[in-house]
Amino acid sequence: MGIFPGSKSTRINSPRHLTLRHSRRVAAAYQRKARLLAGTAVTEDDDEIDPLPPGQQKLNSFWAPGLQAGPKHTITVNQSINAGNDTLSLEAEQSFFVDAPQFSLPEGSVHSTYPPSGYPDTNRILPHIVLTDPHLPWERLGSPSLGTNMELRMKMKTLLAEGLAESSEIPRNRVPWLIILSFSQDELRLPPEDLDGASSIFRNITSTGLIKPVKQSGTLTVNMSIDDLWHLTPDVATPVTSDLGPDTMKDSRGDFIFVKPDLFTNLFLQKDNNGNPTKGSGPDTSQYQYMAHVRKINGQGMALAGVEDTAVFSIVVGNRAGQLDNETPATMCAHLVSIEGVEDMAWPGRSHRYVALCSLYSWNYTVLPANTLNVPDAFEHLGRTLDTLRAPEEIIRPLRTSNDAIQQLVAKRLDDGYTLVRYCTQTGESTVALYRGPLTPSYVPPLENLTTSSNSGVDLQILDKKLGIMDITYSVAWQVGRTMALGDEAYTAALNRLRKSIHDYAENESKLQIVKDIDDSVFRTRGNLLAGISSTVRKLGLIHLGDDSNGNDDLQQPGEPAVRQPTRYRSGGAKRRWQRRRLGHSDMPDLSFGSPLIRKRYPDHAVTAARYLAKSTTGEPYDETNDPVSTDYMIVLSWLLDRMFLAGVPAHCLIPDPTYLAAESLRFFCIDKNWRDALIDGALSLGNHYGDDEDRRAIKEALNDYIAHSPDGQDQPVQIPSYGFYLRSDLVTMFPDLRVEVLPANGKATPTGAPLLRHEIVTDGVMMALIDREPGTDQFASLVLTQPAHQQRFAIARGVDVDKVTVDIRRQYTVDQSIREGDESRHDRLKQVVYKRDDPNNIFSWDSGSGSDPNDLRIIWPPRFADVQFQELLKDMGTYKDSNGMTESYFQDDVPTSALFAMQLNDPIYNLTINLDPHSSNLAAKLRRPGNPSSGPETRALGLMNTARVKKLRDRSERSGETPVKGNDDNDDYGANFKRLSTYVATPTALSRFLAPHVRSIPAISMDSTPQSRPTTVVAPQNIVPSSNIIKTKSLSVSNAQDEASSGSPAGTPKYEIRVGSNIVDSWNIIQLDGAHNLAQDLIFSVVLHQDEVSQYRLIEVDIEVDLGNLNASSDPPQHAFMRNYAGPGAHMLTNLRFNVLLATPSDQGGSVLRVRLLPRSSKGWVFSTAVNELSFLLGLADVNAPAKYIDQFQVRSWANYMIRPNGGLETDNILRISNPDTVVTVVNPQYAPSS
Repeated sequence: MGIFPGSKSTRINSPRHLTLRHSRRVAAAYQRKARLLAGTAVTEDDDEIDPLPPGQQKLNSFWAPGLQAGPKHTITVNQSINAGNDTLSLEAEQSFFVDAPQFSLPEGSVHSTYPPSGYPDTNRILPHIVLTDPHLPWERLGSPSLGTNMELRMKMKTLLAEGLAESSEIPRNRVPWLIILSFSQDELRLPPEDLDGASSIFRNITSTGLIKPVKQSGTLTVNMSIDDLWHLTPDVATPVTSDLGPDTMKDSRGDFIFVKPDLFTNLFLQKDNNGNPTKGSGPDTSQYQYMAHVRKINGQGMALAGVEDTAVFSIVVGNRAGQLDNETPATMCAHLVSIEGVEDMAWPGRSHRYVALCSLYSWNYTVLPANTLNVPDAFEHLGRTLDTLRAPEEIIRPLRTSNDAIQQLVAKRLDDGYTLVRYCTQTGESTVALYRGPLTPSYVPPLENLTTSSNSGVDLQILDKKLGIMDITYSVAWQVGRTMALGDEAYTAALNRLRKSIHDYAENESKLQIVKDIDDSVFRTRGNLLAGISSTVRKLGLIHLGDDSNGNDDLQQPGEPAVRQPTRYRSGGAKRRWQRRRLGHSDMPDLSFGSPLIRKRYPDHAVTAARYLAKSTTGEPYDETNDPVSTDYMIVLSWLLDRMFLAGVPAHCLIPDPTYLAAESLRFFCIDKNWRDALIDGALSLGNHYGDDEDRRAIKEALNDYIAHSPDGQDQPVQIPSYGFYLRSDLVTMFPDLRVEVLPANGKATPTGAPLLRHEIVTDGVMMALIDREPGTDQFASLVLTQPAHQQRFAIARGVDVDKVTVDIRRQYTVDQSIREGDESRHDRLKQVVYKRDDPNNIFSWDSGSGSDPNDLRIIWPPRFADVQFQELLKDMGTYKDSNGMTESYFQDDVPTSALFAMQLNDPIYNLTINLDPHSSNLAAKLRRPGNPSSGPETRALGLMNTARVKKLRDRSERSGETPVKGNDDNDDYGANFKRLSTYVATPTALSRFLAPHVRSIPAISMDSTPQSRPTTVVAPQNIVPSSNIIKTKSLSVSNAQDEASSGSPAGTPKYEIRVGSNIVDSWNIIQLDGAHNLAQDLIFSVVLHQDEVSQYRLIEVDIEVDLGNLNASSDPPQHAFMRNYAGPGAHMLTNLRFNVLLATPSDQGGSVLRVRLLPRSSKGWVFSTAVNELSFLLGLADVNAPAKYIDQFQVRSWANYMIRPNGGLETDNILRISNPDTVVTVVNPQYAPSS
């Protein structure tokens, strides 16, 4: 059911919405105060300020929307566009209808009705309906003669603009389009001949939407479409015409009642010059402007409206009383009737049999004879039958007074709230057991022997040794918790993820702690690594240089003191240089989860992990008013707290026997902490995959931290319910929002926490409330039950009968509360007025004048009644002296309004106050904690905190729980002492600090370190292609420098087509320099293999050699090197990732060269050449020599090594080297390009 809050909604969809909303309100106020102290600008916000204090209400005569539904509206838009001297005027129109209920109400529109459906009340009570939408009664026109909503809006704007806000011309009332009409069943029941047959009023309807023979509903309505309504016989009049809406209206359906013309006429009379009812030229609805109003209330203490801080309702009140002379209960039908279009009707003539009116909602209630049970009697009865939640005294008393000791023991158990239930043992036998729900008639202390979590719930059973009967209370609670958890997929998934997070952290930290206990330097965590990363990066480039004997650090930062740096390569054994000693088998710690080492450290780390996940992003405990670190913990916490509020617990578990809560009874109870602990333990038992459940204990520790935590701005920990009551009464059905107040002792401050922690209607006529304050203490001295402001009864008068009506004019004030409290007569009636049947200017009409029944009409005349009330208030309310000594009236107004008239029709408000003083209330003494407890609420931390363990099938107790000690290996160095040779000289490349950080320097290798081969088979080199054949024009059109390799014979050797070029599109065959800068560039080495398909060559390696040096023709000998040097990031394969590309600089070839080795990734060391199509690679950032001419050419050597015999291995005599023709590399220097 939706509640209209009048502003921003504060609704929280949770069974703990009362405590959550209170916490958020307190947190908002605390933050606002903090901003004030910090000097930050603060604006008032609806979230921080309650619009109405608790217990107060605000009445409005009407809430009319700007546009009413029904007629067609048109929007006209005019726009003028000026462009220079030209003006273009545009105009557009759009017609629309306002979408609003017309013939039926949306679901949830009705908040409550009184009298409730099927319930009785006296004849003076006027039925009324409470609607959740405060605009609904005025969304359509009830009286077109008073103007449309738009006309009303424009009139208000005009008066306000003229400064006439207090003018009497401002409309103070508005006729609604919905009214409440009540009828006896005889007035609405159609005779059989009108329902079916030749004279039926439905005989002209041929559609299938109306089932024939027509039958009336329980409230005597007929459901039909509007089109069917228009096809009724002509002797049925109706205000529903095609003018009330669009053409599609005829397809709408509604419930219709059929009222006789005489009764219809008396319901819509007109006011004459004297204010008396008279039949005018047509029906008049203006009298109903006093019968609907709006109430804005504070919802605190209400079960339904309490979901919002503020709730706004519209209330429509009936004007017709029940039968006045009935000696037995009589049934009345109340209908919420649409009067849209009534004023446009003509009076029904003599030829009309009925007037069809649309009923949007209806219910039946019973009118009681005089001197029957009423609301005050019901309240008094509850006070007399007050007790705790247990078996009735008439059941326990015979057992308690018996001479049989067993019966006395059973009586004691029943006094404690137990009942006997059927129980099946694990072996299948049926027996009897004791069971008590979580709601007990007396305080239950924590049980000393139930301190360990359970894995099955069976170990929570308790044997009553005196009775010989098993108490399965806590075992059932454990199973209920586990079953409820299994039924919630979101909770189960979140719990398992939370368990995994806790377990992973705790297990890893336990293992790490064990390893560090052995050797603190043996393992570095991410934190350790990041802490030393600055010094690591600074010294990484010098690690290969050895020790600086002068103690100088050329990477020393400015301002740092000169400190002698440690040796980068320590002297010592070669083994010790790169390796650390591995622990022996006997020294290896047992890092399995079940080891004593892990079990000793795991619990503390699990609690640490759970507490971290239970924090908010600001470091404070997550308390549902801030942002969580773990959303999984947020879900688990919310679910567990709901269970601590007993949300979702089956009703038969809460109240194990229906006799505990009899009809018309109020029962208090205490919540058994042990039962709730077992419930939570069962819910947390899911996801235990390791037997010993330390994770469950860790989650409980985090939850206990939350329970003991006091959120910001609050002076008490989180509220957890400890006490409560059930109210089962017809009063709950009559007043679902029965207001509940928990009041402190006289003179004591009201506690800052939420008074009610859970308050809801659990079923029809049963209300439950949970609180955390102990009954009978200063914080909870009395309980008050009060009729709600929006569900109070409306009555014609103090009394009405067949002869007279007695009215008590009540005092009303238009001054502040502080001023009205100075009126000593404020609780007394202002005046009593009695009207007899024959009095002129009467406010009540007994009969319609038909002569059939002298009491057949029974309606009030609101215009006269409201005017009488208004005049008496102006005349007799009295005066007071203001602060300036001026005489002022307690009541000042210009016209009577529906809000003022509603206060007159209100029946007196009744409440029940229950004194819980322990000296005068035996009830409070039963519920009190033993000893002398403080007035503060009890801290309800979780129990069952010891770890649940599973007995292992294999006993591993022989495993040691001591941490192994790191040993020393005496044979570690084998007597070796690793030192560099005195003749060692680092190469320039090794000393370079300009290498890419992720690339090692190119090794300088000896020819002896590479695989040797048999005498080389040389293939004759190609001639260098003349430059005139390479570049024809300035566009650098390049021809192929190498002919296509011939296929040869089947035994022919593979041919390698090698081309070298820049990594530039369309420049694959040449290397194009970038001009004067000659920056290093990436070179593409295209290696394509041409061979016969049946070639049997086994490829071991392909080598390419590039000369390094200067480009100096005048040197001796002349140098014509391709590249000056190479210090780039290296080479990598382009497509054929089955090969590795390695770079090396052979140092014993008489000249400096760069050798590129292409090696297969094969464990055998070779691959069939037929499996290779190409071996292209990229050489990164090569430094190419720039020739002093436009075009220059260089030679690159290459060869391939093959295996001769398949099983001969990679020995020297089994390797065949075949040289390839030299590759011609063309370099183009655009600096020397010929002019065009």
